[in-house]
Amino acid sequence: MKVHSALAATIADHGGHAVFGVMGDANMFLIDSLVHERQVRYVPAANEAGAVLMGAGYAARSGAVGFATVTYGPGLLNAVGTLVSVVRQRTPLVLITGETPSARPRHSQRIDQSAFAVAAGAGYVRVDEANVAARDLGRTLERAASERRPYVFACPSDFTFRECGPGVAVRTPTATRPVADLDALDRAAGVLATASRPLVLAGHGCVSSDAAGPTARLAEALGAPLMTTLPAKGLFAANEYDLGVCGTFSAPPAVEALQRADCIVAVGTSLNRLTGGGEGWPYFEGKVLVHCDTDPAAILSRHAGDIGVVADAADFASAILAMLEEIGHRPSAFREQCRTGPVNDRPGRGSTNLELATVLAAIDEALPSARMVTVDGGRFSAEAITRMRVPDARSWACSFAGFGAVGNAVSTAIGMGCAAPELPSVAVVGDGGFMLGGLSEFNTAVRCGLDLVVVIVNDSSYGAEYRKLQAEGFDTALSTFVWPSFADVAASLGGAGIRVTSRADLGALTTFLEARKTPVVIEVVLDASQIT
Repeated sequence: MKVHSALAATIADHGGHAVFGVMGDANMFLIDSLVHERQVRYVPAANEAGAVLMGAGYAARSGAVGFATVTYGPGLLNAVGTLVSVVRQRTPLVLITGETPSARPRHSQRIDQSAFAVAAGAGYVRVDEANVAARDLGRTLERAASERRPYVFACPSDFTFRECGPGVAVRTPTATRPVADLDALDRAAGVLATASRPLVLAGHGCVSSDAAGPTARLAEALGAPLMTTLPAKGLFAANEYDLGVCGTFSAPPAVEALQRADCIVAVGTSLNRLTGGGEGWPYFEGKVLVHCDTDPAAILSRHAGDIGVVADAADFASAILAMLEEIGHRPSAFREQCRTGPVNDRPGRGSTNLELATVLAAIDEALPSARMVTVDGGRFSAEAITRMRVPDARSWACSFAGFGAVGNAVSTAIGMGCAAPELPSVAVVGDGGFMLGGLSEFNTAVRCGLDLVVVIVNDSSYGAEYRKLQAEGFDTALSTFVWPSFADVAASLGGAGIRVTSRADLGALTTFLEARKTPVVIEVVLDASQIT
């Protein structure tokens, strides 16, 4: 079997149902083998950065390793920025590329690719012998899954038509579940049993370890409201005591509960200053903190706390619950005191102006309840994270988490849409982010027939920069733009669009969304000076 066929077989045999990429000298024959020999879906992205994000979006939704492929040299370098984002989000991904032919040492596209991959935080595997390429790819898949990070897999292009031996059976990674120290568990249970106003905070570790059930039962036993970190949004979406995201994106009812709590038990999260409310960690100040994570280095490393427990999230929650039951613990009344109505009931309805909160609430109501949502970075992000509901944590991705990059949402949403094509995939982006990383990939969604809904918050500016320039008395004109109508652009790219410029336009949203047959854009036109 030739190398290109053997690599395609390894991908297909080990869960590669979709591969996202940009074709070039290094991967064209691999792509052909994927499609024609293995019937793997190939999604041709418009640019390499988008291909990486699509693979990451697919992994986020499916829970499996994502796959992307680009050519060597410029192709790989075009993807490095988004590769950093994927690394920071701890997403398992294999990015398959090549290296320039060894017989051409002065090839114009030759660079030290490993240096760029390592600088991004990704692993780098180079195939040194053609006959073991499939074996090497299988082992790279294992490493990406077990380490929860992306790997760049580089197979020299002059290996493509050489003979290759069989691959290896890829073992399903089973991360070693640390055994919790009984004394630490006992101390944690003692602290929680005496808390008057406990609050349970769940991170993405609860998503990856399927700990939503045990964690929710622990919160019930404690009488504690539930919150999640930003990456775990939606984990308790069906729970009436879920207060949403904890941190700088918290809604007002959640902030009030955080301020009143006397004890926070953080499960499956590394914790960072943004989860704690920003510089100074105001949401954790003066409270007892019980911190559980599988990474010993993360326990209480960023915030001084009282008790740290190295354990799997589900194991921790179940163990503490058993201890509370053994002593006959009675839950506090705190969760009942924190109950609140739906966040979308809060926007003021009296004003005639089009406000961001109001329009996002209207879009949320008009969308099907079963949907996936991705939010891009921008000054609209806080409202979008608060307003846009998701049914579960696997239906959510925050595309700017970790690296703070804008322009990632549309590509991420496309990857999620390919993993679950039966659901609409919603991307909330700014005008600058859409032009930066969404415009060309919107057409990718059209070509692939995806159910993509892009909400563009268009204030004709780079919003954060606009506000910062304004605050310091500088000229804001340098941060503003005159864009074309994004609704018209969507139609020209093969989709459909609608412009929302006033409250009167909100009534047409439901009909527009119900009638969609192609990817669509909802362009929300706002005044840059009126958005906080």
